[in-house]
Amino acid sequence: MSKPRAPLPAHLPPVFTAREARAAGVGVARLRCPDIRSLARGLYARAGTGASAAQIVRALCFDDPSAFACGPTAAELLEMPIPRGLTAVRSRTVHVGSTLKHEDSALIRWHMSSDAEAKDAILVGGVRATTRISTWCDLASLLKSGDLVSIADHLVRRPRPRLEGRTEPYASLDDLAAALEGRRGRRGVRALRDALVRARVGSDSPAETRLRLALEDAGLPEPRLNARTYDGGVDLGEPDLSWPRYRVCLEHEGPRHLTRAQQERDIERTERRVSAGWIEVRTVASDLHDGCSRAVVRVDDALRRHGRTR
Repeated sequence: MSKPRAPLPAHLPPVFTAREARAAGVGVARLRCPDIRSLARGLYARAGTGASAAQIVRALCFDDPSAFACGPTAAELLEMPIPRGLTAVRSRTVHVGSTLKHEDSALIRWHMSSDAEAKDAILVGGVRATTRISTWCDLASLLKSGDLVSIADHLVRRPRPRLEGRTEPYASLDDLAAALEGRRGRRGVRALRDALVRARVGSDSPAETRLRLALEDAGLPEPRLNARTYDGGVDLGEPDLSWPRYRVCLEHEGPRHLTRAQQERDIERTERRVSAGWIEVRTVASDLHDGCSRAVVRVDDALRRHGRTR
């Protein structure tokens, strides 16, 4: 009769390296048991559990204290708005920086970093990662222009303290410009400069940024963004995008508008705007397709109805 295998130590994390396992008293033979699965050379996970990007980076940092999440993986941990295809789950790749030389695997993509870059890494949920500004810069070669603008808008937007628990933006436009000055001659700087020119304070979501850029590309006037608006002493709220000169505004219906309470507030706000003589264009996810073409047509029509001429 075979000897029952010893249970894994309770303090051993869901994802761990061979070195961390040895430190916990788990031998090489035990790592071959069916309750443990191999993720990459020297990297393991408990069977039946997921292996998140954060857990993988934490495990790699046990072996290499200079390691940190970078690129798309850092952006994911920092909750920056990147395309879903770049997330660890979709791409099946975790990006890690280090001052040491490592071999890539099917799962881990290593990036050589300087001592300064490793030193500047910040803690995000207990995991080391590049700063938000550095991460934005590092994504220049991977993202389209609109995505770079969306991230810049995300970094400089004014937070809503009641909902987010913070009072200051992650960065200012000047902060982003200063970071680019320090990267002169490096790959992707031109794309970042072009994105920074189009970045604006006030956009609350990637959807709002996409709509704004599409409208501007179509030659429509640049809108105000989430700015408190009054007309004849009537408070019209903070439209996502607005053109006060023409009494036109746009509201994008994201997930938070699905609750009954929010819908009731939206209806009351729309009635106030219509009573004040405004046209409110409301968009949904499908309006973001085909370069936001349907939204462009609808906003253009509203502006023309209220006096805009080419």
